Amino acid sequence: MLMSLIAVLVLFIIAIGAWWYLFFGRANSPLPQTSVSIQGAASSTIVVGENPPLAEEQLNIDSAIFNVEIASTSLEQTRGLSFRPSLGANDGMLFIFGAGSVQTFWMKDMNFPLDMIWISGNTVVGSAQNVPAPAPLWNLPIYSSPGNTDKVLEVNAGTVAKYNIKVGDTVTIGPVK
Repeated sequence: MLMSLIAVLVLFIIAIGAWWYLFFGRANSPLPQTSVSIQGAASSTIVVGENPPLAEEQLNIDSAIFNVEIASTSLEQTRGLSFRPSLGANDGMLFIFGAGSVQTFWMKDMNFPLDMIWISGNTVVGSAQNVPAPAPLWNLPIYSSPGNTDKVLEVNAGTVAKYNIKVGDTVTIGPVK
């Protein structure tokens, strides 16, 4: 009886060891690298890790007009504007989430300061202005939106003040004109 118990225990340990090796014991193979070319677009260099250009829409906040890239997948949202050297004067990135809730952002791997405009439905519900490029990784602040935020617009720092964007302003999104 004791020998049977020991044999079962040994087999169990071997099975756990084999499972551990299969899932954690080997290094992951490197991800494939590819070059990106967009037909009809101006040639630009994409830094490794940078989010390549995404689908664009036009976004209006009252009289302010922005050409925005749409970040709607988790990967696009995680990369965001990281590693990009700059952002055009009336350009931005619009993060679209499946449901309204508190959205949190940080400035990891950013090269320039931003304004973040929190949007619920078609209404501005707040903003974080003049968010600086990052501090050391271990000291990155987190910027949180009000509840029920389903979209976040990132634009150059100073844009909210320049266009007097405020809570209650109307947001419309449509094709680039």
